[in-house]
Amino acid sequence: MTDALPRPRLLIIDDDPAICQLIADIANMFDYQTDIASTPDEIDEYVGGGHDLVMLDLSLGETDGMRVMRDLGERQPGANLVLLTGADTSVLQSAARVAELSGFHLVGACGKPASIQELEAVLRPRERPAAPADPVDELRTTVLRALDDGAFHMLYQPIVDLHSGLVCRVEALVRLDAPGAEKISPERWVPIIESEGRSIELLEVVLRHAAFDRASVPALAALDNISINLSVLDLAHLDLPERAERILGASAAPERWTLEITETAEVGKLADALDVLIRLRLKGFWLDMDDFGSGSSTLHRLRELPFTGVKADRRFVTTDFGDAEQHAANMLRAAVDLGAALGLKVVAEGVETAEEIELARSVGCDFAQGYFIGRPVRAESLGVLVASWNQLDMWSGVARHQPTGG
Repeated sequence: MTDALPRPRLLIIDDDPAICQLIADIANMFDYQTDIASTPDEIDEYVGGGHDLVMLDLSLGETDGMRVMRDLGERQPGANLVLLTGADTSVLQSAARVAELSGFHLVGACGKPASIQELEAVLRPRERPAAPADPVDELRTTVLRALDDGAFHMLYQPIVDLHSGLVCRVEALVRLDAPGAEKISPERWVPIIESEGRSIELLEVVLRHAAFDRASVPALAALDNISINLSVLDLAHLDLPERAERILGASAAPERWTLEITETAEVGKLADALDVLIRLRLKGFWLDMDDFGSGSSTLHRLRELPFTGVKADRRFVTTDFGDAEQHAANMLRAAVDLGAALGLKVVAEGVETAEEIELARSVGCDFAQGYFIGRPVRAESLGVLVASWNQLDMWSGVARHQPTGG
């Protein structure tokens, strides 16, 4: 006879007894063992106690909810977290972003009063993401072995022209081919390669895969443009323009390739970076600032570096926070206006709903990309995905479209 599984543990941090009791009653339906912390002493006692889920009210009377979040992050890194607040949506969005940047697994962010349905959704155990289980050393070994062996493959995610409604571009996304590691996010393993000073090796693998796929797969060959991600660290290699032209030019002219540089990364030696980017542009490559709006140096970068487009971060289009649609529209419209003033094309990233793609189109974005249009797929599956989308009457049929691929 085996022992029963331990009950999941929930910590509710809220100074309102009625809210605490409501959440505790709902949590009992999902067999949680619940602790409640309403006073500073109780919070200090329970925070960091290894709970499976923590629900934190940001407004705690005499206690600062953001300070409690910092304490929780120090005592229990990577905790599963639900944020609660009666403040306006912009405060909730900002706090959610802080939680994500602080390494929490953000299960949800609810306004107060939250509905019973909202509380049930975040308390249901299957809704909670599991923390990554791979030990750091094991992952490092796997990634570096893959780099030595060239064990990577490419996926391609469609990008829609919001004027014609057709897929005209894709973004090439690299994935590990190592057994059991195919679904590990590049956000976890690319920094390992960068820390070893080997990002240019990964880039060369990506360039060769993308060029081969484009030459071999008709659905890729027919597209106007393919985007490839570029590490800022690669801009230190002065031969990069010639290398990119030699490899990518074998399957399509430079004018049919875009190189994306993440806005949040720090440029090392600016003179070398400018040298490389200028020569890439002179050869005809397009240059996009990726994750536009996610860092603090946006305007500075746009002024100094020769970009031809920007990809607006998902936070510019998300309407996940109830009444945030107008706020998102204003932010995205500002990005479009800035792009227009600087002669830059604007791509709305992370579009996941019909409302979000319509928002991107209505404020004047040039392109859109996201799961609503299609998930990243292998090259051989791209043709079906593109045909499925292009058969739609874009703006009359968009609300019934379901993403394909996986």
